[in-house]
Amino acid sequence: MKRIAVYGKGGIGKSTLSANISAALGLVGQRVLQVGCDPKQDSTRLLLGGRTMATALDYLRRTPPVGRRLDAVLHTGFAGVSCVEAGGPEPGVGCAGRGILSTFELLDQLGIEQLDHDFVLYDVLGDVVCGGFAVPLRNEYAQVVFIVTSGEFMSLYAANNILRGIRNYEGQGPRVGGILFNERGLENEAGRVERFAGAVKLPVVGRFPRSEYFSEAERLGKTVVEAFPESELAERFRRLAWLVAHDPSRFSACPLPAGELERVVHGICRERHAEVEAGAGSTGSGTQRDIASREHQPVTTGESIPGSPLPPHPAGVSLPIPPPRRYSSKGVRTQSVLFGCAFNGATHTVMQIRNGVTLVHGPRSCAYLSSQGVLSTARRMRDQYGNRWDAGGIPEVRCSHMDEHTVIFGGNSGLEEAVRRVASGRDDPLFVVTTCASGIIGDDARLVLKNASTGNGAPPMVLIPADGDITGDYMQGVLDAMRLVAEEWIDPGIEPEADAVNIVAEKNLAANTEENFEAVRSLLKSMGLRVNCRFIRRCTTNEIAGFNRGSLNLLAVDDAFGRVVRDFLENRHGATFASSPFPVGFQATSEWIEELARHFHKTNEAEEIIERHRAVYEASVAALRPALEGKRILIAVRNHCIDWVLETALDLGMVILKAGILESAWDDTFHSRYEGRVPFVFPYAREQRDEDMRAFDPDLTLINYPWRNMPEGFRFDHIPVCPDVGFLAGIASAGRWLRLMKLPAREGWRRDV
Repeated sequence: MKRIAVYGKGGIGKSTLSANISAALGLVGQRVLQVGCDPKQDSTRLLLGGRTMATALDYLRRTPPVGRRLDAVLHTGFAGVSCVEAGGPEPGVGCAGRGILSTFELLDQLGIEQLDHDFVLYDVLGDVVCGGFAVPLRNEYAQVVFIVTSGEFMSLYAANNILRGIRNYEGQGPRVGGILFNERGLENEAGRVERFAGAVKLPVVGRFPRSEYFSEAERLGKTVVEAFPESELAERFRRLAWLVAHDPSRFSACPLPAGELERVVHGICRERHAEVEAGAGSTGSGTQRDIASREHQPVTTGESIPGSPLPPHPAGVSLPIPPPRRYSSKGVRTQSVLFGCAFNGATHTVMQIRNGVTLVHGPRSCAYLSSQGVLSTARRMRDQYGNRWDAGGIPEVRCSHMDEHTVIFGGNSGLEEAVRRVASGRDDPLFVVTTCASGIIGDDARLVLKNASTGNGAPPMVLIPADGDITGDYMQGVLDAMRLVAEEWIDPGIEPEADAVNIVAEKNLAANTEENFEAVRSLLKSMGLRVNCRFIRRCTTNEIAGFNRGSLNLLAVDDAFGRVVRDFLENRHGATFASSPFPVGFQATSEWIEELARHFHKTNEAEEIIERHRAVYEASVAALRPALEGKRILIAVRNHCIDWVLETALDLGMVILKAGILESAWDDTFHSRYEGRVPFVFPYAREQRDEDMRAFDPDLTLINYPWRNMPEGFRFDHIPVCPDVGFLAGIASAGRWLRLMKLPAREGWRRDV
């Protein structure tokens, strides 16, 4: 796929030229996508018969992510050209540059790359070259940049400014295809443009005279190529399309200093003014000259292109719309409540890689607050397990120290300095995670790392463009970090080993994550199995590289997050997963052990483990049943799998009045082996909870968290969102229920009035 960017001052005609180039390419059978990157949203109008289309930013604003489709922002125009308009915010509010970034992210999420266009043409406003409008200048977008200008000073000033922007992104070689001269009919206009082109060492690869064909075609809502295919003007566009299709030469950006630009342009103006004063001026303006004679002026530098384009071709057909690509269904884009930001999720994930260094591209406060989340968990683990984290070292977190100056003038240089400082003299992998400050101003952290990683001695570097909460919530950051780390390190050539398993998608900040790991590892050890890699939890990049040694993968949680990680590893890396996640409760744990036994041929070991725990479980039920049998319980929780609670309650002979499952940001499905035996309500409303408590008057209500104005006179027990794994998880809860039943439903202190 070839990617072309057309830049120019607003109103200089770049959209008209872009649409005609796209039309000319489409007519010779090329599959073209034109993306209008201008708040005026008029780039593709002439390709669509004069119609304006819904912009990507308007679509983002009014459509929830779960309902977004590519065909809502992608329309097919003349010659089969696919058309997208970025649009922009209301004048005076918001940031149009950030809108360009959001548009590109939306197209990527909706699968635009799967359409396999031959050409992508970005039509970009050039008056402003901030981080957002400069996105098409980056290597992963435009490979060649054409600059549209006239002979007006401000147009040439904008062209020179665009060259300055291109120079900042030229680390991988020349990018400029040349100048497109769109005439205004000014005095000595061609001389000014040629003088400027010579000064910046660029050819004029296309010259388009002022013509009534343009205005007449616009009145018809068409390009000149469509409306007047036999005109000399249309032929000029076909020649330019031929040049674009045959990989034009590329030139380095050599912008002029401001004073030099004035000398080049205004020096010509002064000379021409002297000629006019002497009576040697032109006899009229461009609009008064004969259109036909202007059409046949000699072609200027670079425009005498050999050969002729292919004959016109019937208009192309629409390409099939691919399904959107999603890693997560939660976050800013779903308009749901955010549980932390993607930056924190990504940072907490890569901090788990013990031999890595995390570099936060953002303010110091972001780095500090994010690191405290993991370190507080580390302190809990140290309290419970005795220096377990310290044995691997406290994770190292550095920062690029973004401040107000950086936000205004760009953070690439500050990030480059921070990368150089952190990476100097070390082999440890470096993980760069971006905050929302970086994402909003459009820093090109990818280019910084690409430049920094070239040469000898540079450590491995991985960019995780979380951009704060712009890309999603906490779990989205975790998913993105896992995906990028897997792509960087998992070695596909490693063969599985018979006794090894991997553990996948453990929770970063759950208080019992290490306890659950120890419980699972103990069960595995009793079957003669070992943990090869925890992906990604307190591991090294060497362990991640050897991920494929694990012949079976064990999912820690089967929620929306866990399923996305599993699907990615299955589809991208061919990983094989056990059908169930970490087990909670006697029945689930027994079935999990039996599945492992079938996979690893450990039937005898599995039977012995299950029978040993069955005896303990049945003895516990027998001890608790006399006190709890017949007790009535109401359940109102966010957990989308509570079979371990139901199993224990039913075995104890308790009466389940209702099991209300509240909606959760962590999961969107519900399943139970007890459907038909238990009255479920999903989704369950919070308002219904208080009413049911008063109506049923339960002996015990099971909840996740207390809430304001909880009804008085009821007993409550806490059900963890992340329960403890193993055979006896329900028995541990039942022990608390027994103790609660011995207490009065109304606490005595409430009567002390």
